[in-house]
Amino acid sequence: MTEADRLEVERALDNHESLQNTWFWNDNGNAKTRAWKENKLNFLVEVEDSNGDVYKYCSTVSISRKNFRYRGEFTKNGKKGDVRLFKTLLAKEVQ
Repeated sequence: MTEADRLEVERALDNHESLQNTWFWNDNGNAKTRAWKENKLNFLVEVEDSNGDVYKYCSTVSISRKNFRYRGEFTKNGKKGDVRLFKTLLAKEVQ
């Protein structure tokens, strides 16, 4: 895994940790601000490890006037998992 890949994995983990279980019921600003936040928080990370396994993280955020919803999906070779996939990947590559 390259340094850029490691940074992307850390970005995915940071994003997930800060947004997990998020469901706000408050005013989320005007439409321009909501669109900017959605564009910033909706992204995909795809990393291949030294064994050829492909790890993906998809961050999906939906912001309306009163609701903020987040969903983070982790997969390894197309099979769904949870945040432990990326934590294990990061720990394995650091050693």
